[in-house]
Amino acid sequence: MNTLGLSLIDSLRLWSARRSLRRERSAFYFDLASTLADRVPLFSTFRKYESRARRRAPHMAVVYLHMARSIQQGSLADALEGVASSMERIVLDAVQTGGDESMARGLAFLSETVDKTERMQDAVRKAVTYPVLLLIVFSLMLVGFSKFAVPVLVELIPPQNWPPMGQVLYALTQFIEHFGLLALVVVLGAIAAFLWSLPNWSGPSRVRADTRVPYSIYRDYQGAILILALSSLMQAQVSLHASLERALRYSNPWMRWHLQWILKRLAKGDSRAFGTAFQTGLLSPNLEDRVQDASERSDPVAAFVRIGNSSVDLTVRDLERSARVLNMVLLGICGVLLAIMMIGFFSTAFSLENSLRESTSQSVGR
Repeated sequence: MNTLGLSLIDSLRLWSARRSLRRERSAFYFDLASTLADRVPLFSTFRKYESRARRRAPHMAVVYLHMARSIQQGSLADALEGVASSMERIVLDAVQTGGDESMARGLAFLSETVDKTERMQDAVRKAVTYPVLLLIVFSLMLVGFSKFAVPVLVELIPPQNWPPMGQVLYALTQFIEHFGLLALVVVLGAIAAFLWSLPNWSGPSRVRADTRVPYSIYRDYQGAILILALSSLMQAQVSLHASLERALRYSNPWMRWHLQWILKRLAKGDSRAFGTAFQTGLLSPNLEDRVQDASERSDPVAAFVRIGNSSVDLTVRDLERSARVLNMVLLGICGVLLAIMMIGFFSTAFSLENSLRESTSQSVGR
């Protein structure tokens, strides 16, 4: 990230201010579009926002100062780094070549699409957050059993005399007792590797992985974002080939692999029949079919633009479907853990109660 010579403290402030502004960027884009429509230079707008922020919210002044400096040295897409998403920067990078009027239309379009992309992000969060929280809760419960409940039972009755489910619980708690820390490191490492692989792992093996949850959730979301960006660029009279090349500038390795394949396919075949070029595994099956259908229309560009505008609703449905699958799998794992804990503990407790009752009966008989 280029901080234009900012100090470490100012860099941290800039990072924090960008995160705050990112949450409000829909209204921010609308305001910028309005000022450009009134022929007010962006540099003047950013300096005015900086002056206003120094009076009302000093922590936000640094981001507007950075934008004012960046807009003089480069592009609006660069000035909004850390605020705009990759898709939004692709659009800004394209429309700014058309002057203030084109940028005003692009910013107004982004103001409307931010809410759509937020809906998809919410669907992704719902697909992941609740099941992960459940796994954490049940894992903590299992640790609690291994530390407090099981040792009490061990003191009262030898583990070899426990019922089958009790012995399963005992074996599981012994694993946690001796290898719990190692298991935690492995799990955290696997999570970190998975998160790293989402934007970085590419190739034929990744295409196969993208057909299964949880990778399909990432594919569906990123594919819809790309189609939305491309449709907005084509609506601004940017050709499909040029739109894809612009998208390459802001793409991660996973997306770049797909875009390069799409461009190669377009170069080999009829560029007007672009539907088959997108069949690289980048899009969900439903969205892939719609792109193919659009390429066969009398006006494929107009059809593609319509797909971009409606792709969010379709993708939200796909993400919700994937979320249900992920929820069922993780809930099943949680159910197995709960069953092992409850059945193992209570069956052992009942066995202990029966042993005590038999011991009492024998004592009375004597």
